[in-house]
Formats: sequence, structure tokens, C-alpha cells
Amino acid sequence: MKQAPASSRIGAALLILAIVAIERLLPDRYRLGAAWAPEAGAAVMIVPMIVAWLAKGAPFWRTVERVCMFAATGAALVLNTANLLVVVYNLVTNSKTMDPTTLFVTSIAIWGGNMFVFTLIYWLIDRGGPDARARGDDGYVDFDFPGLDNPDKVPPGWHPGIVDYLFLGFTTSTAFSPTEAMPLSARAKILVMIQSSVSLVTIAVVAARTINILQ
Repeated sequence: MKQAPASSRIGAALLILAIVAIERLLPDRYRLGAAWAPEAGAAVMIVPMIVAWLAKGAPFWRTVERVCMFAATGAALVLNTANLLVVVYNLVTNSKTMDPTTLFVTSIAIWGGNMFVFTLIYWLIDRGGPDARARGDDGYVDFDFPGLDNPDKVPPGWHPGIVDYLFLGFTTSTAFSPTEAMPLSARAKILVMIQSSVSLVTIAVVAARTINILQ
């Protein structure tokens, strides 16, 4: 199996580290799970990346890497959503005693974590994943990027990279819907709906309530 470009892994590794950094913004009272969970999740994803790279992209280690990344990103998604539910519960039951500054930072951490986690998920699933895209062994298209429909406007052999999926994740979190790459598959549409819902609750309920408390 042909090894995917190292840049695709470097970009993903940077996103993983960004998730760890932003999770550290969450106060303990709003964080579920062990304090070391973000670092453990990052290790579960990055270590197999390194091993697969040292093994020159051996199929077995690429499979291990992919399974570990799906497991870790899935766990991160569940925990981040659970953290949001904890914050919303506290807002409903005990908002008068909540510190608005801490609450605002918490909302930023949850919103950013949601964006980065979904960016990784989109990068992992679209057309079979980064290796399949790099080889040109594209499976079914999950997201229809403009560059795929207009090959004359992109470099020869262009395929979406980590920055393209980051843009997709960002616009979905800010506009509550994709603005460039449209979801085509059922799983992509479900993921976009989940990401938009988490982002909407974070902004409309948590951030808005924080501003209201400050006033």
C-alpha cells in the first residue's frame, strides 16, 4: 500500500494537539472523565501514526492507526458533548452562582473542541480516508468539494487536505451548515447535523447566557 504524504499526518497531529490544548481550558467542574484523558487520547492517535510512518506505511499499521483514531475521536466527541450537557444543566439549575468569565471560556473550549474533533472525523471518513485520497483510490464521495467538480481550477491530482476539512469544520460550527463542501452521503449528513446542533447549543445557550449574566 502506498504511504500517504507525511503532510496529511502532520496536519492531523497538530489538530490533535490543539484539541488537547483547548480541553485544558475547561474547568474541572465542567469536565467529565479523568484529568489525563485528553493526553491519553492524543497518545492513542499519535503513537500509531509514528509507528505506521516508521513501518513505511505498512498496511497492518495503517489499519491500527485508523482504528485507534476512530476510537479516540469518537470518545472525544462523546466527552465533549457530555461536557456541554453538564454546562447546560448547571445553567438551568444554578446559573446565579456561576462565574461568567469561567463560563465564557468553557463555551469557547467546547465550541473549539467540537470543531476540531469533527474536522478529524471528516478527514478520516471522506472517500475512504487520507490514504485512499492520496492514492487516487477514491471511494464514494462524502463531501463534494468545488475542486472536485472544477479540476481546471485546482492543481493536477488535487484532493482535499486537512486545511480543507478544517475549513469545513469551522464553517459548519459558525454557520450551522457547510458553506463550501456539501455533504452527499447519509453518514456525512448525520455528522454535520450533530456538529451543527452541538455548536448551536453552545452559542445560543451557553455563550448567550454568559453574556446575559455579565449584563
